[in-house]
Amino acid sequence: MEEKLNDLIYENKRLREEIDRLRKYISLPGYEKRALIEIYSKFAERSISPIVLSDDQETIIYANESFCQLLQYSKEEVEGKNLRQFTNREEFSSFQVNTQLRKKGIASLYESVLIKKDQTSVPVQISASPVMNDEGKLICIMGIITDLTPFYKNPDNIKKLNW
Repeated sequence: MEEKLNDLIYENKRLREEIDRLRKYISLPGYEKRALIEIYSKFAERSISPIVLSDDQETIIYANESFCQLLQYSKEEVEGKNLRQFTNREEFSSFQVNTQLRKKGIASLYESVLIKKDQTSVPVQISASPVMNDEGKLICIMGIITDLTPFYKNPDNIKKLNW
Protein backbone atom coordinates (compact mmCIF):
# COMPACT_ATOMS: atom_id res chain seq x y z
CA MET A 1 0.00 0.00 0.00
CA GLU A 2 2.91 2.36 0.71
CA GLU A 3 4.25 1.71 -2.80
CA LYS A 4 0.81 2.59 -4.25
CA LEU A 5 0.77 5.81 -2.22
CA ASN A 6 4.27 6.71 -3.43
CA ASP A 7 3.19 6.04 -7.03
CA LEU A 8 0.16 8.33 -6.58
CA ILE A 9 2.29 11.07 -5.03
CA TYR A 10 4.80 10.83 -7.90
CA GLU A 11 2.03 10.88 -10.55
CA ASN A 12 0.34 13.91 -8.91
CA LYS A 13 3.67 15.77 -8.79
CA ARG A 14 4.34 14.96 -12.45
CA LEU A 15 0.86 16.13 -13.44
CA ARG A 16 1.20 19.38 -11.48
CA GLU A 17 4.51 20.11 -13.24
CA GLU A 18 2.92 19.40 -16.62
CA ILE A 19 -0.04 21.65 -15.79
CA ASP A 20 2.33 24.46 -14.78
CA ARG A 21 4.20 24.04 -18.08
CA LEU A 22 0.94 24.12 -20.04
CA ARG A 23 -0.30 27.17 -18.12
CA LYS A 24 2.83 29.09 -19.16
CA TYR A 25 2.38 27.93 -22.75
CA ILE A 26 -1.28 28.94 -23.00
CA SER A 27 -0.70 32.26 -21.27
CA LEU A 28 0.48 33.58 -24.64
CA PRO A 29 -2.01 36.17 -25.95
CA GLY A 30 -4.68 35.30 -28.50
CA TYR A 31 -5.96 31.91 -27.34
CA GLU A 32 -9.71 31.49 -27.38
CA LYS A 33 -11.80 29.34 -25.06
CA ARG A 34 -12.02 26.41 -27.48
CA ALA A 35 -8.28 26.35 -28.02
CA LEU A 36 -7.62 26.31 -24.27
CA ILE A 37 -10.03 23.46 -23.71
CA GLU A 38 -8.54 21.55 -26.63
CA ILE A 39 -5.02 21.91 -25.23
CA TYR A 40 -6.08 20.72 -21.79
CA SER A 41 -8.13 17.83 -23.15
CA LYS A 42 -5.19 16.70 -25.33
CA PHE A 43 -3.03 16.69 -22.21
CA ALA A 44 -5.69 14.85 -20.21
CA GLU A 45 -6.40 12.14 -22.77
CA ARG A 46 -2.87 10.77 -22.40
CA SER A 47 -2.93 10.75 -18.60
CA ILE A 48 -3.43 7.60 -16.59
CA SER A 49 -5.05 9.70 -13.86
CA PRO A 50 -8.77 10.39 -14.13
CA ILE A 51 -9.20 13.97 -15.35
CA VAL A 52 -12.34 15.97 -15.98
CA LEU A 53 -12.89 19.50 -17.35
CA SER A 54 -16.08 21.26 -16.27
CA ASP A 55 -17.60 24.69 -16.76
CA ASP A 56 -18.73 27.20 -14.15
CA GLN A 57 -22.12 25.43 -13.93
CA GLU A 58 -20.48 22.07 -13.06
CA THR A 59 -21.25 20.64 -16.52
CA ILE A 60 -18.63 18.21 -17.79
CA ILE A 61 -16.96 19.55 -20.93
CA TYR A 62 -14.44 16.72 -21.23
CA ALA A 63 -13.66 13.50 -19.36
CA ASN A 64 -10.68 11.30 -20.15
CA GLU A 65 -10.94 7.53 -20.48
CA SER A 66 -9.51 6.98 -16.99
CA PHE A 67 -12.31 9.06 -15.45
CA CYS A 68 -14.93 7.15 -17.42
CA GLN A 69 -13.43 3.80 -16.39
CA LEU A 70 -13.33 4.85 -12.73
CA LEU A 71 -17.08 5.51 -12.79
CA GLN A 72 -17.91 2.70 -15.26
CA TYR A 73 -19.52 5.03 -17.83
CA SER A 74 -18.77 5.69 -21.50
CA LYS A 75 -17.57 9.14 -22.59
CA GLU A 76 -20.96 9.72 -24.21
CA GLU A 77 -22.70 9.07 -20.88
CA VAL A 78 -20.44 11.54 -19.06
CA GLU A 79 -19.68 14.49 -21.33
CA GLY A 80 -22.36 17.16 -21.33
CA LYS A 81 -23.78 15.92 -18.02
CA ASN A 82 -23.75 17.80 -14.75
CA LEU A 83 -21.41 16.62 -11.99
CA ARG A 84 -24.44 16.23 -9.68
CA GLN A 85 -25.21 13.02 -11.59
CA PHE A 86 -21.94 11.51 -10.38
CA THR A 87 -22.03 12.34 -6.67
CA ASN A 88 -24.43 12.73 -3.76
CA ARG A 89 -26.26 15.90 -2.70
CA GLU A 90 -23.84 16.82 0.09
CA GLU A 91 -20.77 16.42 -2.09
CA PHE A 92 -22.36 18.33 -4.96
CA SER A 93 -22.89 21.27 -2.60
CA SER A 94 -19.16 21.12 -1.91
CA PHE A 95 -18.49 21.12 -5.68
CA GLN A 96 -20.57 24.29 -6.01
CA VAL A 97 -18.63 26.02 -3.23
CA ASN A 98 -15.37 24.95 -4.84
CA THR A 99 -16.52 26.27 -8.23
CA GLN A 100 -16.86 29.71 -6.62
CA LEU A 101 -13.20 29.45 -5.55
CA ARG A 102 -12.18 28.54 -9.11
CA LYS A 103 -14.02 31.61 -10.43
CA LYS A 104 -11.71 33.64 -8.16
CA GLY A 105 -8.66 31.85 -9.58
CA ILE A 106 -8.06 29.68 -6.50
CA ALA A 107 -6.98 26.05 -6.84
CA SER A 108 -7.44 23.50 -4.07
CA LEU A 109 -7.07 19.89 -3.07
CA TYR A 110 -10.00 18.22 -1.30
CA GLU A 111 -11.65 14.89 -0.68
CA SER A 112 -15.03 13.90 -2.02
CA VAL A 113 -17.15 10.95 -3.07
CA LEU A 114 -18.10 10.00 -6.62
CA ILE A 115 -20.81 7.49 -7.50
CA LYS A 116 -20.22 4.74 -10.06
CA LYS A 117 -22.80 3.62 -12.58
CA ASP A 118 -23.65 0.66 -10.30
CA GLN A 119 -24.33 3.22 -7.50
CA THR A 120 -21.30 2.28 -5.39
CA SER A 121 -19.36 5.10 -3.76
CA VAL A 122 -15.77 5.90 -4.64
CA PRO A 123 -13.74 7.98 -2.17
CA VAL A 124 -11.55 10.38 -4.13
CA GLN A 125 -9.13 13.21 -3.75
CA ILE A 126 -9.66 16.04 -6.23
CA SER A 127 -6.99 18.50 -7.27
CA ALA A 128 -9.09 21.25 -8.86
CA SER A 129 -7.54 24.12 -10.77
CA PRO A 130 -9.06 27.03 -12.66
CA VAL A 131 -8.16 27.51 -16.32
CA MET A 132 -8.27 31.25 -16.95
CA ASN A 133 -8.02 33.29 -20.14
CA ASP A 134 -5.69 36.26 -20.61
CA GLU A 135 -8.22 38.59 -18.98
CA GLY A 136 -8.53 36.39 -15.88
CA LYS A 137 -11.94 34.99 -16.79
CA LEU A 138 -12.65 31.36 -15.95
CA ILE A 139 -12.61 29.16 -19.06
CA CYS A 140 -13.05 25.81 -17.32
CA ILE A 141 -12.08 23.85 -14.24
CA MET A 142 -9.64 20.94 -14.40
CA GLY A 143 -10.12 18.23 -11.81
CA ILE A 144 -7.44 15.58 -11.41
CA ILE A 145 -8.93 12.68 -9.50
CA THR A 146 -7.15 10.18 -7.24
CA ASP A 147 -9.09 7.05 -6.28
CA LEU A 148 -8.68 6.56 -2.53
CA THR A 149 -10.43 3.17 -2.44
CA PRO A 150 -7.16 1.25 -1.84
CA PHE A 151 -6.68 3.23 1.39
CA TYR A 152 -10.00 2.16 2.89
CA LYS A 153 -10.39 -1.28 4.46
CA ASN A 154 -14.16 -1.17 4.02
CA PRO A 155 -15.16 0.97 1.01
CA ASP A 156 -18.87 0.54 1.92
CA ASN A 157 -18.25 2.57 5.07
CA ILE A 158 -16.56 5.58 3.51
CA LYS A 159 -15.53 8.43 5.74
CA LYS A 160 -13.20 11.32 5.09
CA LEU A 161 -9.48 10.84 5.52
CA ASN A 162 -7.54 13.59 7.28
CA TRP A 163 -4.46 14.46 5.21
